[in-house]
Amino acid sequence: VESPEGCEVVWIRAAPPSHPRHTGSIIYCLAYHPPRSSNGPALINHIIETTETLRGRYPSSKEVICGDFNELKTSDLRQQLHLTQVVDFNTNGHNTLDLIITDLAEQYLPPQPLPPLGKSTHLCVLWVPSPTKSPPHTAAAAVRTYRPITDSAVRQFGQWVQQHPCTEVLEAEDVNDKWKNYMDTITTAYHSSFPIKTARTHPSDAPCLTPRMKRLIRQRNKAFYTDTFRYRSVRKKVIRKIKSVKKNYYPTKIHHIK
Repeated sequence: VESPEGCEVVWIRAAPPSHPRHTGSIIYCLAYHPPRSSNGPALINHIIETTETLRGRYPSSKEVICGDFNELKTSDLRQQLHLTQVVDFNTNGHNTLDLIITDLAEQYLPPQPLPPLGKSTHLCVLWVPSPTKSPPHTAAAAVRTYRPITDSAVRQFGQWVQQHPCTEVLEAEDVNDKWKNYMDTITTAYHSSFPIKTARTHPSDAPCLTPRMKRLIRQRNKAFYTDTFRYRSVRKKVIRKIKSVKKNYYPTKIHHIK
């Protein structure tokens, strides 16, 4: 589909393996209307005309028109195409700029706000299908164990080694008892300084996503709904941590493969 000059819009026709009943495919229109742009009428006309053309070509299709429309009025578009705007919360400050206009409202749950990505000022919008009686199989999260070796734990273990009198070894007379006492003591101290921890992983997790980063992301998402000041602080930590992990992941995991 060719877009008019000055209109930022992308069209996608998808036929997902699991989609609402009586739906042959879903036509997505992703649009962006810059603030104070004079191309609003051209963009609305383009979306209306293209949608009607695609409906004639794919009669069983459904439509999802979404994007950042800023101050552009979409009432004409919704009325002519018989679509519904489903985002009912502010996405940027006190304004609802990011819209989802569709005829699939009954097959999807109400959209939910999520924290912005990176330094964006726009909230993310999560829009998922309504659950069915037989949901598609998804890979379950797995729990793995690991033993973090932190600098503070290494210092703690080193101090214990220097200060421990080893009386349980010196007072034992049999050499086998000395060895057993030594190993039991060292093992206990090692487990105390470097305890085993667990982390939930999912097949869709990025390889560089560490347990600490996932904890920070959970803290950020929780603070988004409860504490604005803490949310901003944790969000900055998440951004810095992601940059650091990506920067270190390439030379340690990928560069040697070349």
